[in-house]
Amino acid sequence: MNASIRAHNLIELMDDLLLVLERENQLLETPRASELSPVVAEKQALFKQYQDHIEAISQDPGFSAALPDELRAQLQSLAKTFEAQMAVNKRKLEILTKSSQHVVDRIIEAAKQAAGEVPGYGSKGTAYNGRAAAPIAMNQEI
Repeated sequence: MNASIRAHNLIELMDDLLLVLERENQLLETPRASELSPVVAEKQALFKQYQDHIEAISQDPGFSAALPDELRAQLQSLAKTFEAQMAVNKRKLEILTKSSQHVVDRIIEAAKQAAGEVPGYGSKGTAYNGRAAAPIAMNQEI
């Protein structure tokens, strides 16, 4: 495959990835797991293809030199946009992860407080009264 065809394929793939990242970033504003799951699956599949393309290009030392200046500039511009969108996506995912962990930590703490003194057994089989988390169940995704 010549460098121009490979570059056009990469541009098309990066455009698809950018669209998926934009959709995911919008969904992360108001997470809805049912809508987010297919977008994440699509993103993973596209990233696999992207990784394969980049690996193939890295095996071709003359790739960049073989490209017309216009195509090289288009790839560089797209790479900057892609990196910026990835940074936004990473930040949103980190915020969502921290927020979710905070909710889980609050639930655990509330369960521990609700449990009070709960009888249990020590490692040698002796009974004791200590604090333990009350068993809880959730009927809703958070």
